[in-house]
Amino acid sequence: MEKEKKTLHLPRRDFLKGAGGAVAGLALAGGVGGLLLSGCGGNAPVAAVSPPAWPAQYKKLDPDVAAEKGYKYYKEGG
Repeated sequence: MEKEKKTLHLPRRDFLKGAGGAVAGLALAGGVGGLLLSGCGGNAPVAAVSPPAWPAQYKKLDPDVAAEKGYKYYKEGG
């Protein structure tokens, strides 16, 4: 007797329904987890930060200096 190979037949529509349900479940679980963990921070005071001046002051750039700095900092990873 030879063993018959069993193959799983899963139509594309059923696969997409299952995958969509899994994604929705993960999204809901992540949202609920965020709500539960939001109370863990305590009541630490937050320092007031003033917004920057608007409109920002325009500063003319030297293209050669900007190119040199960009090349240098790209290679340094910063």
